[in-house]
Amino acid sequence: MAAKVVIENAILRGSPQEQFLQRVATVYLDGGEEYRVLAPPKATGNALDWLKHLSVRQPSKESFGAENLVTDGRSGLIIEEVTAELERRKLDADIWRSGTNPDGRYVAAQICLRGHVLNVSGMGFERGEHCPQCGEICIDTCQHCKVSIRGGEVYASSTDYKLPYFCHSCGRPYPWMEDRLQTARELLWHDDKLSLEDREKLWGLLQYVMSDPKSDMVPAKKKLFEIGIAKALPATREFMLDFVARYAAELSQS
Repeated sequence: MAAKVVIENAILRGSPQEQFLQRVATVYLDGGEEYRVLAPPKATGNALDWLKHLSVRQPSKESFGAENLVTDGRSGLIIEEVTAELERRKLDADIWRSGTNPDGRYVAAQICLRGHVLNVSGMGFERGEHCPQCGEICIDTCQHCKVSIRGGEVYASSTDYKLPYFCHSCGRPYPWMEDRLQTARELLWHDDKLSLEDREKLWGLLQYVMSDPKSDMVPAKKKLFEIGIAKALPATREFMLDFVARYAAELSQS
C-alpha cells in the first residue's frame, strides 16, 4: 500500500470541547482516497505517545462534514504509515542546531504553542522545554514542514522581533495562529444565524485575508467579509471583526 502522509499535528494540545477530535495526520492512498487519523480530544503532548488511542476516519460521501469510522485492515496500515512519518520527523527534530538558522541570516526562534516567544537572542537553547508563562510545549521548527522558525536577523535587537503567524517555507499557519483560526471556524459553524452557504463563503474570505495580507484584493475581500458577517450573532461578529482588524494589520506590516 503506497500512501502519502501529511502530518497535521505532531504535538497535541487538547481540544477545548470534548466532541472535537484532534487531527494528527491526513493520509492519501493510491487511488486518491483520503483518510484522517485522529486523537482523543483530551490528548496532549507528542502524538507518538497516543498511538494506541488513534482512530482512522474517512470523509463521508453522503453527508457534508461527516466522517465514517474505518475499522477494517486499512486502519492498522494507515496508522503504521503515520507512525513511521512521526518517528522520522522526531529524529530530524532531535538534531540540535545552534542559535542561528541554517540560512545564516536569521537567528533561531523558540516559541511556545500559544505564541509566547522564549528565545530569539541568537544563543543556543535546549529543546523540549515548556513555556514559563503558560506551561505549553515550545517549538523551534514548523510542525508541518520541519523548517526552522525564523528569529530576527543576525545582530538585530531581539526587542524588534515580531511574532510570525505563518511558516516562511510552507505557508502553513503556526500553532498559535492555527488555534485562532480554529476558534473562528468553530464560531462560524455554530452560528445558527448563518446559512451553510454563508459560513463557507465567510470562511473562504477569512482565509484569504489572513493568508495573503499584502494582496491588492485584501481591502475588497475584507469589506465583503464585514458585510457578510453583519447578520451573524453578536458574539461571532465581534470576535471576527476584532480578529481580522488585529491580525490582518499586523501581518500586512511584516
